Order: sequence, then structure tokens, then C-alpha cells
Amino acid sequence: MEKFKHINAKHEDMVTNYLIYIQKQVYVATETADSGKYDDFQELLEDIMMYHNDFVGIGLNDDNLEEWMFAIPNLTMFTSLGFFAGLRNEENDDIIERCVQNVYTSTMEVVGSLSDLIKDEAEIKKMEQC
Repeated sequence: MEKFKHINAKHEDMVTNYLIYIQKQVYVATETADSGKYDDFQELLEDIMMYHNDFVGIGLNDDNLEEWMFAIPNLTMFTSLGFFAGLRNEENDDIIERCVQNVYTSTMEVVGSLSDLIKDEAEIKKMEQC
């Protein structure tokens, strides 16, 4: 997977751990699918990383920093949900539903953690200005 741009080590760790978890969910969901489906998802993740990284060069500023930080989890969640919808059938419905719930829950958790990180960084900047 392509490296992604981040604001600090905490941001990198949170998103990296999130992506690893998502990849595990996709692996579970694709175990019984046609060969190559897991690799297809990896290509989608690469596109998300490219978009995220390119955004830095075309317009990242203080007004849209939060949107940029949430881009990987949000885009990954919606991509995963669409990917799972394409895999779903009668035989794997229970597995896919569990993966959907796991992706949703982990995305909400990482978005909350990133929100906390943004607030912490803002507080640190305020303290440094004093």
C-alpha cells in the first residue's frame, strides 16, 4: 500500500492501524469470493491514498485540514461498503453483514480519535503561543 501523508506520528499510527483492520475485514469477506477480489480492493485503497496525498498539493489549508484528515477513513468506509455489496450473496450474507458492521464501527472510532487529535493539536498550539 502506498504511504500516505500525515500531520504527525499519532495520525500515521491511527490511520495505519485502521487500514490494517479494514484489510483484515476485506480478507474475511473475500475468502470465498473469486480469486483476485482482495487484490481488487487493494487497488481501490491505492486510489484513496493517491487522492489523499494529492490533496496536500492542491489546496490543503487550515480551513480544510479536518476534512483532509478524515478523508482516508471516510472514503475507505464507503468504498468498503460498496465492495461488500458487490460480494454479498445468500451464502456469505452473515459474514458480509458482520464485516460491514466492523468497518462502520472502526471508522467511527478512528474518526473520533482523529477529532480528539485535532483538538489536542489546537490546544498545544494555543499553549505555545502563550
